Amino acid sequence: MSFSFSEENNLKIASLMKRYPQKKALILPLLWMAQKQDGYISEDAMQVISEHSHMPYMHVYSVATFYTMFRLQKPTKRVIEVCRTLSCELRGSQEIKKHLLENYSDSYEIVEVECMGACSGAPMCTLDGKYLENLTPRLLDEVLNAN
Repeated sequence: MSFSFSEENNLKIASLMKRYPQKKALILPLLWMAQKQDGYISEDAMQVISEHSHMPYMHVYSVATFYTMFRLQKPTKRVIEVCRTLSCELRGSQEIKKHLLENYSDSYEIVEVECMGACSGAPMCTLDGKYLENLTPRLLDEVLNAN
């Protein structure tokens, strides 16, 4: 296997194992760790998570493919995730998505995702996992042009 968790993540996993009496509960936190570590979740990572969680590989795979926030392929561009749920939509996320697609699709991978839990900052999106809130097309241009 070519995937292994970093030393820092292994320390986090050891701590998590104490908190979760059922190892199956480790799947989501470990998927998040793998994605944050490598930018996506590889088959090798899912195999390692399977071993840590004492669950079959296919169970880990089914969890990873169920949720829209997990990527199973390495992104070729920087990733912007746009929230598409009600709070963000009511405050203009469709305008944000349209602006992104019209102006930034060559430079960024633009993905619609479900609620990211920042409804008070709607409309919002993430850039490489960092929250950008209370967005307007102009503010988004300022942030993206500064990066």
